[in-house]
Amino acid sequence: MKSVRGILAVVIGVLASLQVRAAVEIADNVAYAPSATPVETCAWEASMVSSAISNSKKNSAVANTSATVQVPQHTLEVTQLKVSKGTRKTEYSAVVRGNVFHEGKLLATRDFLERETLANEKSTCEALRAVGTAFGESIAEWVSQTRFMECRDECAGIHPDETIVVGAEVLLATVDSLNDTVRNSCRLPTAMISQLIAAHNDEDPPPRAKLESRAIDIEKYPGRRLVLRVDNVHAIGGYVSSGPKWMNMSGELWDGKSLVATFKSHSHTIGGITTCRAVNTLTDSTARMIADWLRSPSLGAKL
Repeated sequence: MKSVRGILAVVIGVLASLQVRAAVEIADNVAYAPSATPVETCAWEASMVSSAISNSKKNSAVANTSATVQVPQHTLEVTQLKVSKGTRKTEYSAVVRGNVFHEGKLLATRDFLERETLANEKSTCEALRAVGTAFGESIAEWVSQTRFMECRDECAGIHPDETIVVGAEVLLATVDSLNDTVRNSCRLPTAMISQLIAAHNDEDPPPRAKLESRAIDIEKYPGRRLVLRVDNVHAIGGYVSSGPKWMNMSGELWDGKSLVATFKSHSHTIGGITTCRAVNTLTDSTARMIADWLRSPSLGAKL
């Protein structure tokens, strides 16, 4: 299959709450990785592209292709395609990688997975076109709801397969972010790191880049890094009678000098027999939210 042959520009809304709009050019053709086998006769890839464009138009209009301002380009690549035929049903499984480039620099990337099991009354091409339509809907939702980083002069783009380094402990936004019990007895600063690494690295399918903790000044690390801060923890006592417990955190994903993505999270619980059990519940739920965000990081995310 040939790589991108042409580009159709569409205007995508980016984080409507911020009232920001950006144009993204979506490739009108789909490439294949060497590991994937194209289904040449089906042309199912066209349903993916048309679905992405049509779903984008629900919130925006087609951009002026004669515009002189270069906008980010969204390319699509099939990295996995499996068709497993059974006696009565056939399972279709595919992975499509969406990459957003600007002036040749990678701003964002995400792998989309779609699975479908259909009766053999439907032809392979019909089924794959349905899978392509589903891909298009997911791609349009991602691009329309994601605020991508701006890649300026000192920016080299992102390196999604490079290890993400995180400090051995989460940082504190202020000296009062944690009380002594939560900090020392419950060991939240280190527990959060270990739970996050487990939540991220053990995901299925595995992430493209692993998280690795290092006992360093994470804010000064020059490579790809995740800077985490505890903003506030309220976890006094245990049992329901002690009232709700909550934790607020914030984080920044950096790639060299480029700020790639940011988040603010809030988790709460009413359980926990002791303070530390409540804290463990909060760190576990927060770690899972951050791991999900790392799968598709964006600026200004609310978790």
